[in-house]
Amino acid sequence: MLAQLSLESIALAARCVHRIENAKGVEIACVRGAAWVTQERDPRDLILAAGQSVVLDKAGLALVYAFKDAVITVGAAWQRPASAARQPERACA
Repeated sequence: MLAQLSLESIALAARCVHRIENAKGVEIACVRGAAWVTQERDPRDLILAAGQSVVLDKAGLALVYAFKDAVITVGAAWQRPASAARQPERACA
């Protein structure tokens, strides 16, 4: 059985900020525009253009800032079970 995906689509006007509490394991995808992502206790800054995404790896606060009008999705990152990471067997030789 597959887990139900729950993505929240968020429209951000230029120069607006979206806060994400307890961000560890959350995936942010930039659907349109460009966004800056930063996480609490993380010196890295990430820039996402349309079509790019990132899975956050810190438990604290994360901020997403829209450089220009943008649409992002925010939701739990999907992870394959370790057993599914193997290459599938070939059905035909």
